[in-house]
Amino acid sequence: MLLSAFQPDRSDPQLLDWTSAKPWWRGTIPGTSAWPTFRAAIRASPLAESSFHPFFHEIVSVQVSDDADEPPSVVGEFWPGAVVGSLLVAQAGVAVRAGAHHLDADVAARSALYWAWWRCNRRAVDLSHGWGHNSQWSTNFRRDYIAEGHLHYNVDADPSRQPDRDLNDADRIDLLRYRCSIRTDLGADQWPFDDTFVEQAP
Repeated sequence: MLLSAFQPDRSDPQLLDWTSAKPWWRGTIPGTSAWPTFRAAIRASPLAESSFHPFFHEIVSVQVSDDADEPPSVVGEFWPGAVVGSLLVAQAGVAVRAGAHHLDADVAARSALYWAWWRCNRRAVDLSHGWGHNSQWSTNFRRDYIAEGHLHYNVDADPSRQPDRDLNDADRIDLLRYRCSIRTDLGADQWPFDDTFVEQAP
């Protein structure tokens, strides 16, 4: 909710609460000062990553490059991310520029965002949805860490559970890393919540 004031607003029925057909959040939208105030209160450090990486950055908008092979780069920031120690608290919301071989502009900016309770600009998919009024308090947060030169994604996942068989390995890892579809829209009914991954930090 503290990030909502920074997000572009879209009028789309798919963004409504599927259990009530009303907006997920019907209260007051916090002002832009709420997020930096909260970060200061929990002594979070801002992310200082200017080069695009899906661990640190949430894609909000995409500029299409004339060069289809151009990798994603950050061209603007909607809100700053934050870390506490080695724990990622929130990704920075960014505008990126990329070639079509890396990102489909519409898919990467508008496909369902997993591990998110609500966004003004895109559909969100979270395990806390649809379980009644206590669902927010009884659903664990996803935890990602930067530790010993590596990036650890979704560390509380249960690797003993079978992976989502609807996805190939590359799509599963992309959905885990980016939290959304990036080239082909994989939809809002996938199950990436049991996946985990570790890679070298940039």
